[in-house]
Amino acid sequence: MANLPEELVVEIMSWLPPESLIQYKCVSKHWYCLINYLINDSNFVSKHLRNLDNNILAPKFAAFSCLKIYQTPVYNYKELFAVLSLIHTRENDVPIRSFAEDLDLPVIPGEKDMSCVTACHCNGVICLADYYHNIVLCNPALKKCRALPKPNIVDRFVLQGVGFGYDSRSNDYKVVRFGREMTVYPRAELYSLRSDSWKEVKIDSGTDYFPSLHIEVYFNGAFYWLMSGPKSMIRSFDMSEEVFRSVPLPDGVETAKAHCTSLVVWNGSVALILCEGERGAPISIEVWVMIDNVDGVKGCCSWSKKLAIGPFEGVDSPLGFWNEEEILLRSTNFKEIFSYNIRTKKLRNVNVDGVDGIGCRAFSYVKSLVSV
Repeated sequence: MANLPEELVVEIMSWLPPESLIQYKCVSKHWYCLINYLINDSNFVSKHLRNLDNNILAPKFAAFSCLKIYQTPVYNYKELFAVLSLIHTRENDVPIRSFAEDLDLPVIPGEKDMSCVTACHCNGVICLADYYHNIVLCNPALKKCRALPKPNIVDRFVLQGVGFGYDSRSNDYKVVRFGREMTVYPRAELYSLRSDSWKEVKIDSGTDYFPSLHIEVYFNGAFYWLMSGPKSMIRSFDMSEEVFRSVPLPDGVETAKAHCTSLVVWNGSVALILCEGERGAPISIEVWVMIDNVDGVKGCCSWSKKLAIGPFEGVDSPLGFWNEEEILLRSTNFKEIFSYNIRTKKLRNVNVDGVDGIGCRAFSYVKSLVSV
């Protein structure tokens, strides 16, 4: 590549995985300086993120919680997060070409593993938070982490939910946390990565609603939580407008009666997955897609039932979609993952060697150059 114009070299680099770019810094002093400049240039970082997202030949990644057994005198297992690399293959390939590896996320001080930590993802950055006031942003691809400053609202405060996302209007990454004081009044505050500071934001939702454990997702500038209470609903937070909104669930849907529920992103929309059936028995899965800004009204949403599949033998719960046609499913023995193609109706095994158990948490993941 020594004889290529530098513009073409930069274009090629914008399609490479982050690990390769970091490795190529060792090629020469010129490449070291060039790559250092590029990974700190916001325009290149954004272009690199778009290219990897649009590359249909690149692997797709799904992060999932897992158990690893250790022979130690204190703890005999730990709950960690692994990343599953899924390679696009021919439809008749069985099993799907894949491999799992430890995401190597930092453990928050005071925690032994990830079991009591929330984890949410946006553009290659993972936000880890405990139920006190410790929050860490990390980019596993760059092996970079940042512990956030202590929030302002801490004393006599019961944390209920944490969300993380990107504000495209100000080109800023933000963390929102909400809960209630011991006086039961709801309060919320917002962290800006750009200003490295917290500020309080308005929240007026009732205090008798609580986020369902680990049922949350970020999409297109907003974070969504499934809320349990007198009647289940979805709470969203717009990262640009810095406002909370409430979204009712589809008519007739009762998440409390579902075997399991999850919020995911599918085909460019937020989707609600409902899993029906008793534990140990064959399960069926429904997928409802949120239609946002109905009639052009901001925050006005409706739902459309897009999918009903099953029943499945040997499947405990869905983990989420890894492409438009394939949904990942956890087995009843918690040691296997299957991928089900909704078009061909074929169920295939996914290789997850190296882990001792599959957890119930999963989210789509991308490797990026976004700095924390």
